[in-house]
Amino acid sequence: MKSIAKLIFIVFYGMFFIIACGKMPDKELILLDFESATVLDEVHWKCHTLFSLTDKYAVHGKKSLRLELFPSSYPGFSPVLKHKDWRGYQALCFDVYNPTPDPFKLILRVDDKKEALEYSDRYNKAFLIKPGPNTLKIPLDSLTTSGSSRPLALKTIYRFLVFMSHPDENHVLYLDYFRLIPKK
Repeated sequence: MKSIAKLIFIVFYGMFFIIACGKMPDKELILLDFESATVLDEVHWKCHTLFSLTDKYAVHGKKSLRLELFPSSYPGFSPVLKHKDWRGYQALCFDVYNPTPDPFKLILRVDDKKEALEYSDRYNKAFLIKPGPNTLKIPLDSLTTSGSSRPLALKTIYRFLVFMSHPDENHVLYLDYFRLIPKK
């Protein structure tokens, strides 16, 4: 009788553990939406980049982040990442508004460990930003390292950066609504 009770106990708690730990997110997770000036405290400030909140080109809420990138090596944006476990989500999405008539390339970098200093040990991808509104949707299963194509560990996303590589002139762009989209 004790062995049957023990078996029931193991099965019950095993199912509870699987259900509780395997729960998939059912709604998007907003990483950044720029609705308050306090969000500027959550950005790693860099030389050659100016940040400001604006009422222009907001996609979610009433504000967006205006970036002015000056000629230099890698001007850009890197937020302090509060949510580092991206498991259970399907894609990273964010919106970029290009107010100029010319397209430009914007690079997304994602690191799954603090010491991902080498280009080959992190995700790197350039996106062509056309004039006007652009929504970037990056499937999380496509996040692989540039060198060995190792899938990033979604449990330990350390940081992401949005930047330009060696621009030869000033660029202004607007960012908004960084979010993770759940799996269906």
